[in-house]
Amino acid sequence: MRILLLGASGYVGGALWSEWSARHTVVGTCASRPVPGLVPLDLRDQEALRRLLDQGFDLVVHAAGLVDLSDAERQPELARQLNAASVATLRSAVRGTGTRILLLSTDNVFDGTADTYTEGDERAPVNAYGHSKRAAEDALIGADALVGEDTLVGEDTLVGEDAFAGADAPAGTDSRLVDGHLVVRIPLVYGRSPIADRFMARFDGPRTPARTDLVCAPVYLPWLPGALEELWDRSGLLHLGGAQVVTRYELMTRIRDALALPTEVVPVSGDDPLPAPRRPARLVLRSVHHGLRGPGLDTALGDMVRGGPAGRP
Repeated sequence: MRILLLGASGYVGGALWSEWSARHTVVGTCASRPVPGLVPLDLRDQEALRRLLDQGFDLVVHAAGLVDLSDAERQPELARQLNAASVATLRSAVRGTGTRILLLSTDNVFDGTADTYTEGDERAPVNAYGHSKRAAEDALIGADALVGEDTLVGEDTLVGEDAFAGADAPAGTDSRLVDGHLVVRIPLVYGRSPIADRFMARFDGPRTPARTDLVCAPVYLPWLPGALEELWDRSGLLHLGGAQVVTRYELMTRIRDALALPTEVVPVSGDDPLPAPRRPARLVLRSVHHGLRGPGLDTALGDMVRGGPAGRP
């Protein structure tokens, strides 16, 4: 398969690029920091993006953008341009070409008040990053396909109750999923990355603050490329989550202990004063459409200690 991977120089994108390049022809992009083997691209440059797409791809994976919550809160317009407007450009550029788009989205489209979230739950972002990713989802597969109880249409197409897939959709109904695009929401991701190892960089200092009041079901990064490969022939909306539900403090403490890192994990709680972003208290993603879940902490940490890949799901 010929894949265009936007954001191959990032934390998640670097792991995708490293894993997929062994099995597929992958053209990856980088932004401000040059990386050997990657194509420089500013997502705001619509013409440059269209020229790159002219090379012809089976799949475009959008793993780029402004992902830091604090940066997005300070620069919401930049977050909108990088996270959402770029998706609209992609959607327009590939229309009628047969190229499909896989957009990585986030659990931050939810407000964190529910015990778990599945694909049919209503979005209610509480920070600028979440708002920008909700707009990105809408730009790719349409707001109507993301509201209400999700339904499986055929074997591989996931749509909302008000959307229809395929050329035979009744007159006046929504056919925005006909091109086979896919949104995959992912939670907090942890583990080592080959290019931008920003998660492990949190342990570099003598003290590592970690929230005791934020709950998640995190995904182990080396597991993610294989999971996405299992799902990328589908279309619509899917969730991926980890098997284990933990607080941020529990996660960081377990990693520190397993790797014997020389840092003190400091328990903290409560959002910083405005204009810092609000962070949803509980974000546990679950899917009603597949059985994939990331490995538990014991398995993932054992893999990190050995320094090996997590393997395919």
